[in-house]
Amino acid sequence: MSEILRVLQVEDSESDAALMVRMLEKAGYVVRAERVEDGEAMRQALAGGEWDVVIADFQLPQFDAGGALEMLHESGRDIPFIVVSGMIGEDRAVEMMRAGAHDYVLKDRIARLVPAVQREIRECQSREERRRAEEQLRDRDEWLALVVSVTQLGMFDFYPQLGKLIWSEGGKRHFGLPADAEVSYETFLRGLHPDDRKRVDDQIQKTFDRGSAGEFITDYRTLGLTDKLERWLAARGRVFFDAEGKPIRFVGVTMDITERKQLEEQFRQSQKLEGVGRLAGGVAHDFNNLLTVITGFSHMTLAGLQPYDKLRGGMEEVLKAALRATSLTEQLLAFSRQQPSRTEIIVLNELVENVQKMLGRLIGEDVNVSLCLDAEAGTILADTVQIEQVILNLVLNARDAMPNGGKLAIRTAHQTVDERFAAAHLDLAPGEYSALTVSDTGTGISPEVKAHIFEPFFTTKPQGKGTGLGLSTVYGIVKQCGGWISVSSELGCGTEFRILFPAVEAPAIQVEKGEPAALPAATMPLGTETILLAEDEEGVRRFVQESLERRGYRVLGCCNGREAIERARQHTGAIDLLITDAVMPEMGGAELAAQFADCRPGVPVLCMSGYSAMVWPGAEAAEASYMQKPFTPAALLTRVRALLDRVEASRAAA
Repeated sequence: MSEILRVLQVEDSESDAALMVRMLEKAGYVVRAERVEDGEAMRQALAGGEWDVVIADFQLPQFDAGGALEMLHESGRDIPFIVVSGMIGEDRAVEMMRAGAHDYVLKDRIARLVPAVQREIRECQSREERRRAEEQLRDRDEWLALVVSVTQLGMFDFYPQLGKLIWSEGGKRHFGLPADAEVSYETFLRGLHPDDRKRVDDQIQKTFDRGSAGEFITDYRTLGLTDKLERWLAARGRVFFDAEGKPIRFVGVTMDITERKQLEEQFRQSQKLEGVGRLAGGVAHDFNNLLTVITGFSHMTLAGLQPYDKLRGGMEEVLKAALRATSLTEQLLAFSRQQPSRTEIIVLNELVENVQKMLGRLIGEDVNVSLCLDAEAGTILADTVQIEQVILNLVLNARDAMPNGGKLAIRTAHQTVDERFAAAHLDLAPGEYSALTVSDTGTGISPEVKAHIFEPFFTTKPQGKGTGLGLSTVYGIVKQCGGWISVSSELGCGTEFRILFPAVEAPAIQVEKGEPAALPAATMPLGTETILLAEDEEGVRRFVQESLERRGYRVLGCCNGREAIERARQHTGAIDLLITDAVMPEMGGAELAAQFADCRPGVPVLCMSGYSAMVWPGAEAAEASYMQKPFTPAALLTRVRALLDRVEASRAAA
């Protein structure tokens, strides 16, 4: 049977009104429509009839949609109001929506009218149902039922001498029981988690033995008797005693606090990770200071040795070890999130090959690793450290899934995602992608676990063996790159993670990364300028000062920021550059740079840090004003000369 639809049309065009009626009739409605063209007719129609929807033209010769909407509001009736116009602009449409219109439809897109009417009628019916429900809830008993339902409380009433236990539906649900289940005190004990059963039973018996003031307050876990789900409950109750001090009734409530307990555990985990992150960042910073001294003086020593000197081999080994240690500090900084995302064009195959070199130390000899790299895999735009972290996290998960050994395969490929494939996978757009696949022959993942693996803090590992952040971190990095990730697995049949990164065009010339190689002493840049140096680590300060003085610069060395700013104010000659450490006692590098700019305006600042790159006050270009520790003498001298030359060129141009 067709639904009757009562439509009030504020419309001066009979043909347009008839068209709308026909569209609604084609949608299955039996339309009862009345058309009005002015305010008086509108007022009479509202007073004399019941309407399911008002459809108003935006502008009529003697009336408009705004006036019609105002009349509808004055009537106090909740009727969907839809504006239809052939010329309404976006600004006016927004004004109408703010005034209370429910939707607007352009006449050149009149096909939207029917779904708009259907939607607004459904929402109006929902509003009416909510109003009726709210009126019914005014009764006190129904309010109480609502409170119990919303708070998910369970109620219990126990008569110890009779052995009778009454549970509400909520109480049974807390123990994983159906609403019609028969219960007893033994049922209650069986439903308690084995690790909590004796403690809770003893606490109840002690409350019974008091003879008076029988308050019972505790938290405990249950293990669902039918669904086997673990829940945390907060129980609050009171015991009533007879004249002889014997318990005759124990009544109370239980509340499911599982989510709260999980949040508390997540908070503890995040606090622990934050502490570990601060520790890792601090260790990396201090270690980078040491590495700056080691690599710096190693380069300087090597530059002064003859090719045949017997000390050269040992010094080169020292330098190689320092470079390996530098890589470790970069990983620590990445873990502590003190290394920001630095996107660049990455050749996916080269990155996978570099990561493969370090896998032997991580996965053991009983896991066979194979690479299958497609030459067409191409390049992606991402942070190298983050993509390495993605691969390592997936590899470590695969290793843990193969405790007795197995096969681990890492593959790359180029993939074209068409419209059909994209439509079947959320968050995936058609286009060209570089695919990365990591698969293992391990224990596999159950469907229940697979549904949660990317959730933060979700882990199947024993307590203390995993944070549950590995795969959520992988998911976040992939999404940050605009990529897509999927997992396929079956218990006993291994697991495969597949990642698609948007492919980008490789640059015409691949730029070599890293600091300049050790230059011969004769080719290092020279200078005669005066440089103010602030560094609290004596070894680093000596290395920087000696490197600069050997090439002709005059260096004013200071051990902290306060000494440096006093030196800047008292020095009578020119100061052409400030080099400062980022973190120093009493006055840090940022504060020093700001005060230095006041007394020596226009002088460039070069900051050094064992932490991550940062933007400094007044810096014209963050990259030009920052140096990551450790660095070589060649890198230092090149950067200093570039800064000074840039300032000189700017002054000459001015």
